[in-house]
Amino acid sequence: MINFLAELMGHFLRWIYEIISTGVEPASISFYAIAIIVTTIIFKTVLLPLNIMQTKNQLKMAEFQPQIQEMQRKYKNDPQLLAQKQQQLYKEANYNPMAGCLPMLIQFPILIAFYRIFQMPTRFAFTDPGFYDAMQKNFFFVKNLDHPDPTALVLPIIAAGLTFLTSYLAQKNKAQESMNNEQTQSTMRTMMIMMPAMIFFFARNMAAGLVLYWIASNFFGIVQQIISNHMINKRAEEKLS
Repeated sequence: MINFLAELMGHFLRWIYEIISTGVEPASISFYAIAIIVTTIIFKTVLLPLNIMQTKNQLKMAEFQPQIQEMQRKYKNDPQLLAQKQQQLYKEANYNPMAGCLPMLIQFPILIAFYRIFQMPTRFAFTDPGFYDAMQKNFFFVKNLDHPDPTALVLPIIAAGLTFLTSYLAQKNKAQESMNNEQTQSTMRTMMIMMPAMIFFFARNMAAGLVLYWIASNFFGIVQQIISNHMINKRAEEKLS
């Protein structure tokens, strides 16, 4: 399944590369790097319906906020009963809190497929003999996107920082805050620190092309999350007013 997805995405990456490589290649950023960024943006755009569904899910959650806040006050000393009451509310409203995880679950195999492409580009994307070897693969200070960032710091720090910001923004809306009890918030705070640390560690040894994909993907996600948070918080404030 992953190999099939890698072949599909690899052919698409090659197609984007061929489209943009018709002019004069910039000295500081290769057509290959531009193709990675453009392909990432296109894939994120294709996934927008799923993210819109996630936003609608959170907007619905915002409507429950007054009821949930009342439950949290009423059952603050009984977390188990609070969880039961919340689940009952979700069931009666035909609301599934896990639906918000769908975009993340779908993006994970895409990340693995990209990893395969950067591992074996001549198999999944640039299959013509000698074609890939002749390509420029630089990205500013990175001479070859097949190799890790030579500084072992710049791209990994950017990737880790954007991962942290993405996680932080995802928690900063009234719907998400109302869902989280103290234990859940503690877990999410831990993950908000652990995930960027893991990304930084892995990005130091991964092909810079894959790290570039992660950075472009997170830039797109941050803009999208800011817009979603604004919509969700506005809906929650309207319900409370």
